[in-house]
Amino acid sequence: MQTLGQTAHFNIQYDETLLGPDGNPNAISRAQRVLGVCEAEFGLLASWYKITDGFGPDNRVTVQIIADFAAGGASNNGYKGGNTIIKIGNQTANANAIAAGQSSCMSFVAELVEVLASYRNQHGNAAWNASKSDGEGLSLLCARERFGTGYSLFFGTPWVNSWLQSSRDTQWINASENTDKNPLSFGLSLLFLYYLKNQLNHSIPDIIAAGGDSLAQTYQNLTGKSDATAAFSQLINKYFRPGSTPQLATENPFPLLEGLRREVKLSLDPEPEGKPFHVDEGVALTSPFFTCPKDLYKWFVDSAPKKVTCVATVRGFGLPIYRWRVNGVDLNPPAQLDQPNVQGSITVQATVATDHAAQPSTSALQDVLINYGVGEDDFSSNLVFDLPGVVGHVDLSIEASASERFASSDVSWTAQSITVDNESLHWEARYYTDRERCMKPFLDVAARYIRSDPFFSLVKSLPDPPQEYTRVIRELTQASAQIATLAQHAPDQARELRHAMSSALGIAPAVLDELGKANIRSTAVPHEVPETLLKGMGQQSG
Repeated sequence: MQTLGQTAHFNIQYDETLLGPDGNPNAISRAQRVLGVCEAEFGLLASWYKITDGFGPDNRVTVQIIADFAAGGASNNGYKGGNTIIKIGNQTANANAIAAGQSSCMSFVAELVEVLASYRNQHGNAAWNASKSDGEGLSLLCARERFGTGYSLFFGTPWVNSWLQSSRDTQWINASENTDKNPLSFGLSLLFLYYLKNQLNHSIPDIIAAGGDSLAQTYQNLTGKSDATAAFSQLINKYFRPGSTPQLATENPFPLLEGLRREVKLSLDPEPEGKPFHVDEGVALTSPFFTCPKDLYKWFVDSAPKKVTCVATVRGFGLPIYRWRVNGVDLNPPAQLDQPNVQGSITVQATVATDHAAQPSTSALQDVLINYGVGEDDFSSNLVFDLPGVVGHVDLSIEASASERFASSDVSWTAQSITVDNESLHWEARYYTDRERCMKPFLDVAARYIRSDPFFSLVKSLPDPPQEYTRVIRELTQASAQIATLAQHAPDQARELRHAMSSALGIAPAVLDELGKANIRSTAVPHEVPETLLKGMGQQSG
């Protein structure tokens, strides 16, 4: 056994004879990871237990990275002063040094928690005995909270499923089982501790300080109530019906909430789908910047198809059922309770802006085909779609909603807008050279009087501002036009809506009125290019 290093509270050792799949010693890398975190973890965990003595240069804990053993991933001999030993299995066959290091740190925390509990047991506090089910539950909770990735990589399926998939014996809430080897009892303990932490909002230090001779006593010490088993069971059985609950992907399904306290979160990620390809080109009489004179420039349009991945997650749900809508159209077929993974296609109406070289704001409402697939992963839902054959910038509204499988029929939802950029416009090099030449004098003057990054960001994008700017204008224009239509039939309601919208956006109602008069959906008429200029194109530098 080799000694890697010594800290204020630990001796870190490893077995140099253990060889990984590549034939090289690998225990040292696990030991190095533990050495790097041991002091910080000791400081935090000791503060959780309110321990200030018993550990130090005269009572160092020896941590050994040893050959894997059948009893589990790690062990300890309790608090023995300077003879305290924590043994961690090396995971010798694991070729992923990073993953093995994370799991080693997780095991270190789990065993150190038990050593600290043993120290307290020997000094008059019998709570959280490491050889009982509640002590094992606390050890696992602390390990997962500190090194969650290492925990998941090492254990795989969450322990709480052992109890949730069983007959759900709750006797170990009122009397901890005298073993740390039964997944039913310590799985229940782990779930109950997360109930205290994330449902009832008690911190880990407070839970440790309130520790009694049972989970029920700990609950009573924290809440002043004596209904631990009933309150816990009622909540769990409401959201996770006995006999009908699938394997959970987490040890911590809390908090379980109602109504507006729940939330759905949505992320959208467009990415290229295949290589861009050329679709059009031409010549336009245009100005590269508003201070530049107009000239003839060559332009090129490429199609750049995108695949969009949308991920919906929830907070406050137990077993969420997801539904998706795009531009107000439900997926057909939708994901079902017994069939969460589906594929299909829908047609929606969407505003499509095209890269017209002379009039970049040209857009029109048209039917758009969407091919999609929906899947579930760890109780999140994933919608992946593309827009086959569409060349342009497509404005879409993605809506994700969720309801409970068992507890409630209430629906929570969220929505996000996105412009899927399926094409790109670019110009010959001379266009950009002229643009920079014209832009610089203006920016030099403006910089003397204006200190606004958004201002300069927008100015520098002219004459072709990015779609995130123009999409908002398009959406406001469409909304304003609909308000104008409503005003023809229900003027009072339209007036109230116009006032509410302008107040929420921080703009004058007159701005909405002007937007409503705009007709951005009209087809642009290309500017006529003088024949004399066309003839001169061949004489201009590229």
